[in-house]
Amino acid sequence: MTETNPVPPAHAGKTVQELQSIAADAAASLPAPPKKQISRAARLHLVDQLSRWGGSGLALFAGVSIYIGIVIARPIPIRAAIWAALIFGALYLCRRYRKEFRRGDRIASRPFRWRAYYTSTLAAVSAAFGAGAFLLLPDGTSDRAAIETLSLMVIAAIGAAAFHSAHRPTAIAAGLPASLAIAGAAAATFGPSTLTLVVFVVEMAAAGAVLYAAGIVEKRATMRFPRTNFVRRDTLRAAAETGQTIAGRAAAS
Repeated sequence: MTETNPVPPAHAGKTVQELQSIAADAAASLPAPPKKQISRAARLHLVDQLSRWGGSGLALFAGVSIYIGIVIARPIPIRAAIWAALIFGALYLCRRYRKEFRRGDRIASRPFRWRAYYTSTLAAVSAAFGAGAFLLLPDGTSDRAAIETLSLMVIAAIGAAAFHSAHRPTAIAAGLPASLAIAGAAAATFGPSTLTLVVFVVEMAAAGAVLYAAGIVEKRATMRFPRTNFVRRDTLRAAAETGQTIAGRAAAS
């Protein structure tokens, strides 16, 4: 019966410096680690915040619309009535989605689908609200009424976006359609004037502030609900890949 000599390991006979060099080359050749993702618990927390804070944004849209329609747009009741039908019809649907989720109806078991539905209806609310900037500023409108209308609408659009900062796409849906319509109405009414420039600058600055606030809210949710098992799994997988690469290079050399 013949005895077989054991096969020496691939790294046998190599110096420490050679092994360190192989390990460094293997680590450098590995693909970049995946971008840190937010945990599911943090996403669910942000959805809950969105459903709670969103009510204030909808109320801001409704309150400003009522004030403009009753006080500022009193001389043009037909246009005000058309705008009210648009905005409050969209608000009813959006508020209904939010109420069903907060009440715990069937859609509450699918929070991310609810968020998609809510975001789409909120975009419709914002577009209907922004349409008022064209409906309520016909030719012959006094400068005072036009400035008051545009100012209140800018405040409402920015505030509604801020109340939906728990989710960036939803915040964009709340503010972008209305902001574009308001800026377009300002340009159509006053032309290339200082007021038009102010409207553009304020909306751009507010958009940056809202996106920055959304980042802070998401970061806090991530810190409160960090990833656990996924982090360990990614670390162990990366370590295993590094070990296999080192062994392969040692055997090749």
